[in-house]
This record gives sequence, structure tokens and C-alpha cells, in this order.
Amino acid sequence: MAANFTEDNIKELKYRLEDAAIKCSERCLYQSAKWAAEMLDSIIPIDNYDTDPDSPMDITDPPPSPVNPYLRTQDAHEAALEAQEAHKYLLAKSYFDTREYDRCASVFLPSSIPPIPLSTSLPNPKPKPSLTPQKGKSKASPYVGVKENIAIRNPYPKLSQKSLFLALYAKYLAGEKRKNEETEMVLGPADGGATVNRELPDLARGLEGWFTERSEKGVDDRNHGWLEYLYGIILLKGRNEEEAKKWLVKSVHLNPFHWGAWQELNDLLGSTEDVGLPI
Repeated sequence: MAANFTEDNIKELKYRLEDAAIKCSERCLYQSAKWAAEMLDSIIPIDNYDTDPDSPMDITDPPPSPVNPYLRTQDAHEAALEAQEAHKYLLAKSYFDTREYDRCASVFLPSSIPPIPLSTSLPNPKPKPSLTPQKGKSKASPYVGVKENIAIRNPYPKLSQKSLFLALYAKYLAGEKRKNEETEMVLGPADGGATVNRELPDLARGLEGWFTERSEKGVDDRNHGWLEYLYGIILLKGRNEEEAKKWLVKSVHLNPFHWGAWQELNDLLGSTEDVGLPI
């Protein structure tokens, strides 16, 4: 049965798709931005266009477009941080767009951040105790070599979520780029399993600390969903599918029009009801 959309429903859908296209583009999530922009373009009424170039038409000033309420940063603290970082964000994004991922990350993340002592080896198939308390059966940590006596902490400087996402996403892609370069240098099939993204362990631990700190401060309800998406991707790369699914579901609850997050969930969810998993 076809759904009946009111004019208000269509306006809301346009706002959400425009918001998704702009915010995904700002965060260099190009495929998701393209999807949202294509969907937005497909629902613009055809009578907005003059299909006959030879037909006479009056040139009049268009009415002012209504303001998209989703494009404003709702959190005043985040908005202030984004304003302070605006010029640096332009620089970082220019590096990202030219695939200089390490330079992009270095704009916001100083090189003095101490490395987190995690192994860069592949995940151990034997289960280990999880760092995150879980109900029921304990899950294995997504990475091995974690020292149990190290307190979870946030290693990142004070940044807006927007800037932190771009910097960490750049570090993730820098690791993927190096992994691919190392793969090309592999001499035989026996060496194939040794090539890994060496940024993943530090990224996983750092984001765990960031989310823990947000929870302890009682501000985790102000999260925007983009870092949840990135954390889910990192956990998925670490073969921790259950935890990855949880964080990706959190992400789509906050950003339901982020196509990339839905793509990652496609193979993780048994049914559409799983999207309503407790988060």
C-alpha cells in the first residue's frame, strides 16, 4: 500500500536529506553525501523548473527559502567550538580532499599525544574479558594486548565532535592507505595475513576513553552520532561484530539518513526489528 505524504511530510524529508547531504559532505563521507543529495533532488517538484527553454517567463525574485532547522548546531557548546575551529577545519579538510590524511589529522591532534600501548596484531580468536561491562556472556575485546591496569581515558584535546571526527577518520584512512601499500609489497601468500591497519588499536582505545568520559560527565545525550559510526566501523574491522552493531545502531538512531551507517548494518542485522535494539 502506497504511503500518503502530506506537504509537511515532504518538507520534513527535504530538510532531513539536505541536512544529511551537507553534514556528510563536511565530514568527507562522500558516498553518503551523494546518496542524500540524489534523494533530495528526486523529490523536488518538477513544476519548480521551466522545461521549455523557448517559453516566455517572467523573472521575479524568488520567495525567501525557509530555514532548515536541522542545519543549525543545536548544542551551544559545540557551536562555539566549531566557530573557534572554523579556519583550522578548512585547512584540515583541504588536506583530506587531497588525500593527505596524516596532515589532516595533525591539524587537530598534536603529535605529542602519547601512544596507547595496544598490540597491532590481528584479533585473537580466543575470547578475552571485555573492557566494557556486558549483560550475560562476556564478549572478547576487539583488540589484544590491552593492559588491564591501564585506566580508560580520553587522550584527545578539547575539540568539537565535528573536528574530532574528521581527524580520527583521517587517521583511520591513513592506516588503511599504509595497509594497502604494505599489501602491495607482500611477496607470497603466506604473508597475506600480516598486513593490518596499525591505527585501529589506538583509535579503538581512544574512542572508548572519549565515550567513557562523556558518560561520566553526563553529556553523552549530546553526542551527534558521527563518532558512534566511526567507532562501529573500527570495531567491525576488529571483528567485534556485536559491539559494532550496537554502536552503529546508536549512530542511525541519531542520524537516520546516514546511508553509510545503514550499509554497514546491512549484513549485521537479522531483521528490521533489530534496529530497535536497546542502546
